Amino acid sequence: MLLAKQISRVTIFLVLVCYLTPTKAQINSPFSRYGLGNEVMNGQNAASQGMGGFSTAFNSTMNGSYGQSINFNNPASYGSIYMTTFDIAMSLNQTTLKRAEPAGREKSAYLVPNYLAIGVPISKDKKIGFAFGLQPITSIHYSVNELAYVNAKDTLINNYKGDGGLNQVFVGLGKSWKYMSLGFNTGYNFGRKDIETIKTILYNPDSSFFYQSKSSTKTNFGGAFLKIGVQGEFPIHTIDHPNTKEKTQYAISYGATYSLDQSLKAKQDITRAIGTYTANNEFGVDTAQLNANLSGRINIPSTMSFGIALHKKQIVARGSYDQWVYGIEMNQAAWNDSYSFYGKRDPLSNSYMIRGGVQYNPDPYAFENYWSTVIYRAGFFHGKDYVNIDNNGLKVTGFTFGLGMPIRKYRSYDYQFTILNLALQIGQRGSSVNNFKESYLQFTLGYSLSDVWFNKRKYD
Repeated sequence: MLLAKQISRVTIFLVLVCYLTPTKAQINSPFSRYGLGNEVMNGQNAASQGMGGFSTAFNSTMNGSYGQSINFNNPASYGSIYMTTFDIAMSLNQTTLKRAEPAGREKSAYLVPNYLAIGVPISKDKKIGFAFGLQPITSIHYSVNELAYVNAKDTLINNYKGDGGLNQVFVGLGKSWKYMSLGFNTGYNFGRKDIETIKTILYNPDSSFFYQSKSSTKTNFGGAFLKIGVQGEFPIHTIDHPNTKEKTQYAISYGATYSLDQSLKAKQDITRAIGTYTANNEFGVDTAQLNANLSGRINIPSTMSFGIALHKKQIVARGSYDQWVYGIEMNQAAWNDSYSFYGKRDPLSNSYMIRGGVQYNPDPYAFENYWSTVIYRAGFFHGKDYVNIDNNGLKVTGFTFGLGMPIRKYRSYDYQFTILNLALQIGQRGSSVNNFKESYLQFTLGYSLSDVWFNKRKYD
């Protein structure tokens, strides 16, 4: 299959580009100053990102019959893992920040790792599987200059900088029964939040010289977490095809997750000093305050999600696959009620997000027509962000599109499968009631490699 070979070459090239390109974020989002930063845009696997972030009721069998992706957002899905799978993704993002008063805009583009996950079936007969991996949860990156006039002639420049974010290392276990699956993820959330303000007097008419002032607060934090999930599927209508001995089955899938409240242990360094500070050099003159290793706590609220999906399953001689899927879910977190940073509150809101997605796979066994084996995805999301800088709330709206492209042709004697999952997200945060609006475009490249391991030998 010539097209599959061409896609394979392109995939190898893109993966090399992702790892060889510097991934230092260049985003400049003042929204990331609050809470623990900007939540990663639809932090699900690439397949779910193409469906508006729909993941709670998305199980491994919905990827077709030639491989799978790891749905780490609902650990109950691990029970349906039927092949050892290596799943990785990178995202290319472009954001445009618009300010109403005073009018202005700023663009930024950056390439960042999205996630790394590995799933393994422990027992296919008992439907037990586990997964582990690493993913970013939030990001903090901004640099904003503010001009303030001290008097008629002196100008004060405030430079606000921030860096850091929250990351997660996880391991999970799941088991499936006939109509229900249960699972959990646990692991360690860790990160940092570095906040800095440098004040500079730009011009002084009496030739007096003033050093710059620097206020810096650096916090490192971490702690264990626990997330539980439930998922299931039951048929609602089955059509038999006696002539071909095939079946068409309509089924409903459901899913729910709950992450417990978390209290992260933190250490903080606080510096208040004067000196000369530039991008390449820092020269301190006097330190007014220096506090190191201040212990504290960062409280993160629990999160909940619930989803449901209707799908059409085709059961044929070569296997079974979901021809189409329609899904919707709801996510919720009480940031305003439960979040605190060293006992202090931030201007946050209780957040929610409604996600919906569709998926269509014409026929994964139609090998003579490659585009019939491709999975087509689309979706949307709408809700309220947890950042609330002006007490008007930040509405979030976006649309997504995706493709699941098999790389290797299915063969009965070949047990290795590769899927290239592509996702495009177009969204906006903020509306006409906010002074700042942020629009973004995100392209995600996911690479999923599945293989059959640990088969029992039939012959010695």
